[in-house]
Amino acid sequence: MSTAPTSATATEAAALPLTAIQQSMWTAYRVAPEASAYNIVMPLRLRGRVDPAAMAAAVTAVGARQELLRSVFTETAAGARRTVSAEPLVRLEYRDMDGAGEAALHAAAEEAGARPFRLESAAFRVVLLRRSDEDWALVTSAHHIVSDFTSRWLLVRDLLDAYEGLAAGVEPRWRPIPGSYADHAAEEQRHTASEAGRRSSALWQESVGGAPAAELPLDRPRPALRSYRGGTVVRQLPRETADGLGGAAGAAGVTPFAYLLSVFQALTHRWTGQDAFVLGVPATSRMGRALRDVVGCFLNTMPVRADFTPQSTFRSAAAQAGERVMRGMVNVRYPCALAFPRATVFRTALFLVQMDRMEPPVPNVPPGAAEGPSVPYAGLDIALIDVPQQEGQLDLLLRIEQTPEGITAVFSYDTDVLDRATVERFALGYERMLAAAVAAPDTRIADVELAGQAELAALLALSAGAGAGAGSGWDDPAYDEFEAFENAWDHA
Repeated sequence: MSTAPTSATATEAAALPLTAIQQSMWTAYRVAPEASAYNIVMPLRLRGRVDPAAMAAAVTAVGARQELLRSVFTETAAGARRTVSAEPLVRLEYRDMDGAGEAALHAAAEEAGARPFRLESAAFRVVLLRRSDEDWALVTSAHHIVSDFTSRWLLVRDLLDAYEGLAAGVEPRWRPIPGSYADHAAEEQRHTASEAGRRSSALWQESVGGAPAAELPLDRPRPALRSYRGGTVVRQLPRETADGLGGAAGAAGVTPFAYLLSVFQALTHRWTGQDAFVLGVPATSRMGRALRDVVGCFLNTMPVRADFTPQSTFRSAAAQAGERVMRGMVNVRYPCALAFPRATVFRTALFLVQMDRMEPPVPNVPPGAAEGPSVPYAGLDIALIDVPQQEGQLDLLLRIEQTPEGITAVFSYDTDVLDRATVERFALGYERMLAAAVAAPDTRIADVELAGQAELAALLALSAGAGAGAGSGWDDPAYDEFEAFENAWDHA
């Protein structure tokens, strides 16, 4: 079966327009070309004998199969354009780290994923790291302009499937791809220019209703020019909360995702003091079976408005979130960025990744661990390596990872404006508020205590220490720490 692209070949020599989400990614790249905030990375530990020549051939084959992996991006007089090469652009990068320690291997894997791209020459890389003949790391990294979370799994699946065949002397036997990203871009252009598209734009604006973006209390003013650097806080939700989520969501008549979103909205309401605000909810724009195996950025971040009153309960907030997400999904074909071309609609967002539905089915990395459990695949034992990614895209981005083992909450944040300690308090608040929402859905959101007994004791101790000095409390570093902590909770 041919590994060559099966669609849009007639247009590949031409300069193609970008989709709305790609245009957003291109703008971010032009602002901070050295940033790695939009790198989508999948690093794997491979145990077993690996044939580097077969892996190199597999990389070439995957590059030939996927249109966007042969794409480069340029700024022209007519705006940003994408050009597709007839031949694969990427070759396997191989590095022999014979005898290196675990820490060195993990550091090399992180560097391979985080290294900035030059989109004018390539937006995709694959790095193979050898520690010994039986111990390797394989890192695929792609800029978000050509990939998304589903695509990173498609890439690894195709790459390992091709490798397994080529190592045995068999050419890749993929199923054909009937569609292409060029088809998707053309359909987006057609829809946005249509009467239905104009109605969709109006509906997005109506759904927001003039509400502002949620504005978390910041540790520093926003810089004039963003660095797109960030950090990550990870929390494994308690098993009791994870086990009770489905029942609480079902009783409220919503999906578990809508319930998780409503608690995020509720905590944001408590932190900000805003009764009406907008958060972002990334959703897929990948439509139809023709695109199911296409690597690309199929993303539309929906603005979802939240409204709270002193009487709001977790149940009522969940019903509101569920209804508004469903309404947005009906309208998801229209790129939200086009409906709000000059406005900052949201600064925080939440999305769900159902890890147990991905192929290959590699278990997630437990919080605090460097690697996840290994599973057999393509003649190897493979495991996920923990590396930071998607840091600094927004003030705060919450990624909920759902696996058979439980639920992990990954809080990525912008270090230009937030400190890790602030995000850790927010993460703890989310864990505490979700537990309350699952245990008692009819609880009023205003009645939930966000600070636990240990935190209250710490605050009181800091307060007492700051006032105990002979007139020096206002200048004491301990008081500064207490004041920052207190200000973060003032909105609760």
